[in-house]
Amino acid sequence: MAFMETLLSLIYLLSSALLLHVAAVEGPKAITLSLIHPFSIHSPFYPGNITDVEKIDLLVHATEARMRHLFSTTTMREGNWNDSIVDVDPNDIVTKLQFIGAYYVAQVGIGSFPPVPGPKLMPFFLILDTGSPITWVQCEGCNPCLPLSQPNFPYRISQSYKSIPCGDPTCPTPNQDCFQSFCGFSIRYGDSSGPITMGTIIRETLTFPSNFGGTESYNKFFLGCGIQSYNYNFPRESAIAGILGLGPGGPGTRPLWDQAAKKCFSYCLFTSEHTNSQLYIGEGARMVGPQVLATPLLRGSSPLLYYVDLQDISIANVRLGLQGSFSGGCAIDTGAAFTSLVSNAYARVRSGLVQYFAQFHIQPYDSGSRPRGVPILDLCFPKPSGFITFPTMTFHLRGNDLVVKPTGVFIATGNYVCVALKSGVSTMIGSYQQTQYKFSYDLELGDKSRGEIGSLLFAPQNCGSPA
Repeated sequence: MAFMETLLSLIYLLSSALLLHVAAVEGPKAITLSLIHPFSIHSPFYPGNITDVEKIDLLVHATEARMRHLFSTTTMREGNWNDSIVDVDPNDIVTKLQFIGAYYVAQVGIGSFPPVPGPKLMPFFLILDTGSPITWVQCEGCNPCLPLSQPNFPYRISQSYKSIPCGDPTCPTPNQDCFQSFCGFSIRYGDSSGPITMGTIIRETLTFPSNFGGTESYNKFFLGCGIQSYNYNFPRESAIAGILGLGPGGPGTRPLWDQAAKKCFSYCLFTSEHTNSQLYIGEGARMVGPQVLATPLLRGSSPLLYYVDLQDISIANVRLGLQGSFSGGCAIDTGAAFTSLVSNAYARVRSGLVQYFAQFHIQPYDSGSRPRGVPILDLCFPKPSGFITFPTMTFHLRGNDLVVKPTGVFIATGNYVCVALKSGVSTMIGSYQQTQYKFSYDLELGDKSRGEIGSLLFAPQNCGSPA
């Protein structure tokens, strides 16, 4: 699944608080995950007064690790998921998300417990991953464990817990993935020496905050129960207990939206550390209106990710002629901070940006002229006082263009400006280049005969509200 090794090595730095409020409400309800910026003071893992350069460098390292993970990943082997009905309410999920490092985190209620003396559920922070087909949480009895700052999920005493024996026809993974005598899973991040989590797959109840003030519970979800985790090397305890999977799924997988019988989800990302946003799952995530554009969602070289057909790139409305450069496909992912381009395409984009700034007599730093304190991004320029003439960058997608404003292309701090792009082994549009847009992944749309798995709809939007 698309959850990178450094994601877990960074999350001990950052998190934020969201309390589940339980109330009885009437009428349609939805699940909402609140997005909170990684460097917000509202995060319980707020890293303190670190410099802007340190913040950028964290995102650079996270992007590099994300790419290493995605294209050297061993995930659970594919099996035949049982088509049994999941007990769900037909209303939408509108769950609050929190932004941690380069990643978004949701607080989800898991399990069912006696209301007295404790709560009916236990809340856990899970990484929202649009490239993960499975949702899992670390469970009681794990050894070795991720170092959590709260107790592990006590699945054995949950009233809604149901085990799945090895070989049971409802087990979503093949028999060779059994864990002890139960239906099991195994997820590795990165290469053969990277972090790995193993455990059982159980049936459980997941509860999400409702945008109507209460909560919405979904029963009999397939939930990974992490029992053994190796090679994470966390320096200290983290509030992150697992993964919330919203990936495209496929044979042997059923992501959250599919288990909840909802074929659409949307999010709106932001750049300020003083704003919140939300993720919606269900009918309320569908977008309509004159500003809404669409491009097909496709399968690509990694089965874990959503792909779009990137045909060319423009700098300040000047096309670079990159047709045919993206034969490996172009993924779109919330888990990578910055966009990565294959080397030949990156070189052309880099050259186009250098030419653009040359008309203002601004030359990029080289190894000899680069001052101390400039981020580790490849392409950085000195920024003259008062300079504001930054270009847009346009991703020419099949059918429509995604125009990225300068705030989604450049990081301007102090006396320098850096381009938030990386050269990589594959092309991927990262979260920084998705800011100030609302995106909707509609898995009911698309021409399946042409290999389309859905449609990506997007429109400019001033994302977020005051934190």
